[in-house]
Amino acid sequence: MSAQPVLLFLGAGPKLGTQIPPIFAEAGYKIVLVARSLQDGFQDNGYYHVKADFSDPTSIPEVFDKVKQKVGIPTVVVYNAVQYKLDDPADPFASLAPESVSQFHTAVAVNGTTPLIAVQHAISAFRSLPPTTTGKALIFTGNILNHSQFKNRLCFGIAKTACAYGIRFASVAYAKERFRQAIYPYHLHFLDVHGKRQNGLQFYYADERTTSGMPVMRDIDGTAAGQEYLKLAETSEQLPWLYTYTQDSGYADFGEIDYLKTVYSDEPEHLKGGR
Repeated sequence: MSAQPVLLFLGAGPKLGTQIPPIFAEAGYKIVLVARSLQDGFQDNGYYHVKADFSDPTSIPEVFDKVKQKVGIPTVVVYNAVQYKLDDPADPFASLAPESVSQFHTAVAVNGTTPLIAVQHAISAFRSLPPTTTGKALIFTGNILNHSQFKNRLCFGIAKTACAYGIRFASVAYAKERFRQAIYPYHLHFLDVHGKRQNGLQFYYADERTTSGMPVMRDIDGTAAGQEYLKLAETSEQLPWLYTYTQDSGYADFGEIDYLKTVYSDEPEHLKGGR
């Protein structure tokens, strides 16, 4: 019997944190929201809240322990926390000067170190689920910074790039863990040693784009993200780890082209704040 699905949503802010979870709840998932602004406990809507500050990577083990004890083993983990300050576009590395390097450490912790620790705990949790459980997916809310440079996002981009490397690594190292492959016409299935179909571990760096491949910045759409994240959670096979998608069309492969060339760009839409 498959475990009852549980969404662990790390970094439940006022936008995606209020738009994505209801989509999973409607699909039958138990919902756990985690943020530094929340207080521990069950809510009237059935959600379970956990208070945690992701600038401290050591917060992750306690979060997973509380969720397992109070709600159940997570079947899907979404890491959505984000924290950074914009760098000076005229002198980005000034953010690493002694008087301001703390903002670099915070950006790397919240957007790089903590989510990678969450990956490790998600792997441990997924391994303890029944092998036929649908999901066993970790989804990181990413952006284009893993291969395009914004002049005022040095610290933020370094952290996102580090996490993207980890997500890609995990998608290769763990997606087929404990399974052997059997190829049938038109389909690739994962089977255990008894020939029973199994579900492997999945890892995604999700990145919403415009139809031309540009970043959506603060205009990221929570409903579209929720629909795509649920799609990823309910597939039984690893889809592209770099899951770029558009609001209207879903997954779209934009390749590795440097769309923005922002290293030498001072265009306002590239320098404003946003994810």
